[in-house]
Order: sequence, then C-alpha cells, then structure tokens
Amino acid sequence: MDANGPYESSRSEPGSSANTMRRVLLIAFRYPPSEAIGAMRPAALAKYLPQFGWQATVLTPEVEHRAGDPGLGDPRLIETGYEDVISSWKSKLGLDGKLGVHEQLGLPESSKPRSNLLHTYVLDLAKYVITYPDETRGWIPFALKEIEQIRDRQPKIDAILTTSPPITSHLIGCKAKKILGCPWVADFRDLWTQNLANSHPMLRSLQIGLERRTLKTADALVTVSAPWAERLRKGHPAQTVVTIENGFDPDHFSSLSKELTPKFTITYAGRLYQGQRDPRLLFEVLADLISEQVMQPEDIQVRFYGPDEPWVTAQVQQYGLNQVVAVHGMVTRDESLQRQAESQVLLLLGWADPRETGQHSGKLFEYFGASRPILAIGGSRGVLTEALEQTHAGIHALSKDQVRNFLVAAYSEFKAAGYVPYHGEETAIDRYTHIRMARQYAELLNSMSHASRPSAVAVGASR
Repeated sequence: MDANGPYESSRSEPGSSANTMRRVLLIAFRYPPSEAIGAMRPAALAKYLPQFGWQATVLTPEVEHRAGDPGLGDPRLIETGYEDVISSWKSKLGLDGKLGVHEQLGLPESSKPRSNLLHTYVLDLAKYVITYPDETRGWIPFALKEIEQIRDRQPKIDAILTTSPPITSHLIGCKAKKILGCPWVADFRDLWTQNLANSHPMLRSLQIGLERRTLKTADALVTVSAPWAERLRKGHPAQTVVTIENGFDPDHFSSLSKELTPKFTITYAGRLYQGQRDPRLLFEVLADLISEQVMQPEDIQVRFYGPDEPWVTAQVQQYGLNQVVAVHGMVTRDESLQRQAESQVLLLLGWADPRETGQHSGKLFEYFGASRPILAIGGSRGVLTEALEQTHAGIHALSKDQVRNFLVAAYSEFKAAGYVPYHGEETAIDRYTHIRMARQYAELLNSMSHASRPSAVAVGASR
C-alpha cells in the first residue's frame, strides 16, 4: 500500500476528474490487510483504476481485524458481517469451532493428499453438504443487505466487478446486478468448475449447473491466461471472455534493500502441494551436485517461506540436505518480499498436472518485481514458460538435466563474481505491472458503460 492508503492514486488519467470519475463496486472476499496472494489483485485495481477514470468502492467481509490500516474509515471500503458456516455447525454439534474435527474426535489423519480413509471421506462429504456451494456462503446475506443500501445511496454505481476464489463473490455479483441494474464483470484468478485442481467428482457435478446459471447474466468473464480463457469460452460460448494477466506493484519493491546474500541462496516463497507443487527434483539435483563436489554445501542456502509442510522436511532428510535447506514457515509479506529481493536465485514450482498449461502462479509476478533470476521447475510447457522466455528473467526447467545445467551455470557465476547476474528485460517485464492490469480493466469497463453487453473489447476479448 502506498502512503495515501490502498485506494488513493497520486496520478490521474488525463481528462479525468472527481466529477467525471465513474464508479465500480469491487466485491472481493480477500482484501488487505489480508496478505493472501488473492488479496493482491483487487487491492491493485482499487489503487490504480482511478488513474484511468474509475473509482472503486470495495465490498469485503470483516473477517480480519483492520485496526491501524490506513484504509480504515474510508467510505470507499465497506466491510460487512460474516458467518463462518463450518464453525457454526461445529458449535451446534458441541465442538470447538476453531479446531479440526479429526483432532477433536481423536480420528487419525492421512499425511497424504486425497486420503482414502473412510471417516475422512464421510467428513468431507458432510463438509460439502454443509458448505455448498462454497465455504464462504455465510457472507452472502450480509453482502446483499449492504448492496441494497448502496442502491439507495448516491453516487450511483456504474459497474460491478467480482473476483474469485471464493466463488461466493460471483453468486453475490449475480444478484447485485439485479439490485443495482448495471453491467457486471466476473473475474477468475482461478477457474471454477474448469479448475483441474478441483477433481472431486461430487464438487464438479453439483457446481457445473450452478456456474452456468450464475454466469449467464454476466456481461464479461475475465481470467488471467489465454488457456484458462479458452476453457471459460468452451463452458460459456455465449459470453464475452477477456484475458487480463496478473502483475506486480513496483511500489512494493522500491524501498527494499538490494544487497544480496553472501551465500548461493535459493528462495521459495509461497504454498506447496505434495505431488503437485513439489521441490523434490531440486533436492535430487542438489544432492547429486554436492556428492560430485561440483557444489560445496557451505556455499549453499535453500530457504522456504510459507506454511510448514512436514513432508518437505522428510524430503530434506531423505536427500541429506539438512545443513543446506531451511524451512522458515510463515512470515509477513514485507519480509517475504525482502527475502526475495536479496536472493541469488528464486525458485518457482509449476503445477505437476501435465494438462495445466494456463497457470502462472501468483508468485511469478512478485519475482518479476524482485528482479532476481528465476528457476521454475515442474509442470508442462505453457504460459509460465512463455513469460520467462519473453522477459529473460529465468528459465522453466522441464527436465532434470535442465535443472542441473541451470544450477551449475548460476553457481559458477556466483563463485566467479560473488553474485548471480540478472538478465530480465525491463520493457518486457513492464507488461506485467499492476498499472497495466488496471488500464486493461478500465478499457473493459469503458466498453461496458455504453452497452449492457460489450460488442467489442480492445483488451483480448474472445468469443
């Protein structure tokens, strides 16, 4: 956030003023001070859309304490009530709403994803029934009540923008369009039923019809990559589908120290998923290079920042890298950005499913902002590969040999110069800033201000 708060802009688009500014209702479940990666896109739009003639009123649940946040009390941030339906049901059953059911009932949990334990299956089934269609559905009545009050107030809302996950935002947006009588854009940071990670057959079969009914009234669907836009287009052939990629905010990196670590440091920041976003290949290659004395263990430091995953520690021990790899757990966003900026190499893990070619991972754009060499491992060739090739900010290594070759070359540069040079092209990287993202969104909103359903969109629309 800049010094003016998350909604202020120090610059304006030529010709725009407070009197000519149009207003968009931005409905986002995750929003600062939440440091979740999902909060970054709506926060960036609220910050930069005013440069292009659109002022955002942000509707979000009060799920976190915002004391001390510079936006507190700003009339453009509307916080609603919220009911956690899972906690409520636990309380009705005499359980602690904040603790897991397995823990409270003394039931064993599998350490592997997609457990086949019978009691876990039964509990998952109960969870789907209780939370359908979404775990955050307890937000809906509070949000709709506030939207009805917005309708009766001035100034008038000119457009609605909802962003997911969670999909509750779109369920609210569908009804908000009827209440406010203005165009609605549904933004997908991750897809809904076309999301390959949502492989539970019950979840998919129940939600396909709901998705179609909900989105048929949207004036445009937006997602973050061309392959994902193609999936949306197949599921919603009558809809306008637009690709607007994610990005990073240069302001977040301008004050960070540029001093690099004295060791050959590889840093990963973010969530891991066993078998899908998994660092095993890196550990395997490092163990080989250390065994062959190509790399010296005292020179190397591999750091993980994010939720603690016991299976990662087990892998570290398996490859004998206890003195090289450190799992630091969760840190603040500010510290995470600093650790990225000081690293010799930044590690990015692609999604292992070979069908997934449209996922960048939100961390890619933060890494662009950090201006350090990127080593992406895993997954298939896709938008991640293309972005790294276009920007020269790093490589997407799709084989063990490619990982090895990158590490050997980078380590040699480090030993020769004391650091690993960065070769990212600034002009290419500039296309991934939040400012550009906001400009594209403003173009879409402008096109919809003249008709309820745009006939032509200049930001990558496709039908």
